[in-house]
This record gives sequence, structure tokens and C-alpha cells, in this order.
Amino acid sequence: MVAVHVLNGPNLNLLGTREPATYGAVTLAGVEERLKAKAVAAGVELTFRQTNYEGELVSFIQQAGLAGAGIVINAGAYTHTSVALRDAIKGTEALAIEVHVSNVHAREEFRHHSYMAPVCVGVICGFGVASYDLAFDAIVPLLQKRLAKPAA
Repeated sequence: MVAVHVLNGPNLNLLGTREPATYGAVTLAGVEERLKAKAVAAGVELTFRQTNYEGELVSFIQQAGLAGAGIVINAGAYTHTSVALRDAIKGTEALAIEVHVSNVHAREEFRHHSYMAPVCVGVICGFGVASYDLAFDAIVPLLQKRLAKPAA
């Protein structure tokens, strides 16, 4: 069965209340409910997690990657600072899509660089919480294709 882990980093628990002009009014629980409905319709197992701790996010990535699950990751500020997250994605050969609610390239210069992007299959940003939906829709067929390949 195709499995997708949606992993959220620091301050994403404040989605819906933190800087609504930038991030919108939908809460992380609202995002989770939307994706649960999509997962049920697609026959996909969904795991949804949030942490404010870098090491815990590394562990979540390792668990998902080693299990062969796809990863939709909004690492928040860790995107721009964490080699550890990058190494966890690469080290487990996880199929991962980096997600951001805001358009990070229209914001402060320090947000323009991602340590994870080079080891992700794609990056989606700037579409509000719909960025999660777009990433989910993109990763499912990639996982199905990976599962359909015969083992070497």
C-alpha cells in the first residue's frame, strides 16, 4: 500500500493564528483533515506529524524513508538551516517533496536557500495550504511508480 507521511516542523502548530496575512487562516488540523479525505479517496495510508524539535523531525524522516513511505515536508525555518534534515532524506533514499505555504522566494533573502531541495523530488511553495494538496497529488503517482518497479 502507498503510504505518505506529512511532516511539519517548527511553528507550524501556529498555522491559522501566526501571521495570517502571510500564512492564511487555515489551521494545521484543517490541513490534516483535508489530506485525510484525499488519502481515503486515493486508498493511501496517511501519517501526519508536527514537531518543534529538529532531532524529532530527523527521526520522523528516517522512519518514513526506511518504511518506503513518501514524505511531504514543511520543515519551516529548518529548511534554511538543517543539514541534518537533508542527510536524513538522502540517507534513507526517501521520495520527498518540500512544501511551503508562503512563497519563500518573495520573502527575506535568508529564506531563498533550502538545504533539502537538492535531495527532494520537488518543491512547492506559495499556494497557501493548497501547497500541501499539490504535493500530495504529486507524490502519490511517484510512489505508485516506485512500487511498480521490479526489485533489482
